[in-house]
Amino acid sequence: MGILSKLFGGGSAKTAPAADAPAPKCAHGALVPRWDRAEDMGKNDLVSNYYCEGCAETFTPADAERIRLSGAGA
Repeated sequence: MGILSKLFGGGSAKTAPAADAPAPKCAHGALVPRWDRAEDMGKNDLVSNYYCEGCAETFTPADAERIRLSGAGA
């Protein structure tokens, strides 16, 4: 095997990741509030949506409240 083959992985056996493994479910533990206007920041009743830092999903305020009440984020 030549130097370039060793550097670029030529000829080496590569294993593929398991396709049957389910993705872990996010607990949505890090919901960050977002506002549409800068002057609304800090006002909980004017939050436009919540962003989950774990899975990058966006939730409405009602959905975020359900997540908090169900204990999924705890």
